[in-house]
Amino acid sequence: MDKPTLPVYDQMDHGIRILEEERRRIARDLHDGPAQVLTNISMKLDVIEQMIDSHPEMAKVQIHQLHKRVGAIVNEMRHLIYDLRPIAIDEIGLFEAVKEFCKHSEKNWGIPIHIAIEENLLSNGIAPAKQVAIYRLIKEILNNAKKHAHAKTIEVFFSKKAIDLLVVIKDDGVGFDASYTPPGHYGIIGMKERAAYLGGSLGIDSHEGHGSTFVIQVPVYQE
Repeated sequence: MDKPTLPVYDQMDHGIRILEEERRRIARDLHDGPAQVLTNISMKLDVIEQMIDSHPEMAKVQIHQLHKRVGAIVNEMRHLIYDLRPIAIDEIGLFEAVKEFCKHSEKNWGIPIHIAIEENLLSNGIAPAKQVAIYRLIKEILNNAKKHAHAKTIEVFFSKKAIDLLVVIKDDGVGFDASYTPPGHYGIIGMKERAAYLGGSLGIDSHEGHGSTFVIQVPVYQE
């Protein structure tokens, strides 16, 4: 079956739309995260300024709490910066970067994530830009499995088919009707478009109550 690649005349427009989508996502993350917390901290500081003379001990407690919140914001900003350009991919490659993300996610989410890589499969022959794009697709699918599917276990399997890299991601979550996209929910459409922009495809097999399977297939190796 032929892969759903985009017509050449659509690729520039599609690339611009992907960039705009990414900018909107970054703006949303900044607004919903650091911006709101910093606004709250500013308001707290106004209150502390008023109480520091009359209730110095209480003010010290409040300042200590704000220090913790500032530390949390610094960590969140680091995650946002990492997401813009995952440093680990430059240093250790796609497969190891995904392993690190899954290890971190297992700890934070409390969900087992099992990873398997076909023997002798390497990522150092894959173009760096494609590695980053594939990493982000995998990350978005995993985040969705946790956030929307409420999965209890997740499996990730890397393999090779001719010149294509195959990434199969399975979860045992609630599943969904893959043929229907609710109004305003365009995440899956966006992921499919990004896979097509790479010359590949994103296949989805999901049914309500029976989990989901995502298959990323992208040409990355030489003939």
